[in-house]
Amino acid sequence: MCYQVVERYSVCRCLYYKHAIDPCSAYGQRGHTVQEKTVLVGYACSTHSSHRAETSYGMEGAGVLPDSGYASGAHDSPQYRR
Repeated sequence: MCYQVVERYSVCRCLYYKHAIDPCSAYGQRGHTVQEKTVLVGYACSTHSSHRAETSYGMEGAGVLPDSGYASGAHDSPQYRR
């Protein structure tokens, strides 16, 4: 299966960068599809970064905080701490 990585801002979901298709052996054949993989990056695009995330994206009062855009998880392990 062919894949295409698409990077989007984590809050507004605007396009940051669309990578080239990683083709498989069936690329170009009739009925073959390309599966899009989305990776969230940053916080918000320049158009949306001047707005408050909670009110602009319908999250006010929902108890959900927007992603900060900084990596978490693997780098929180003790081997990465100083």
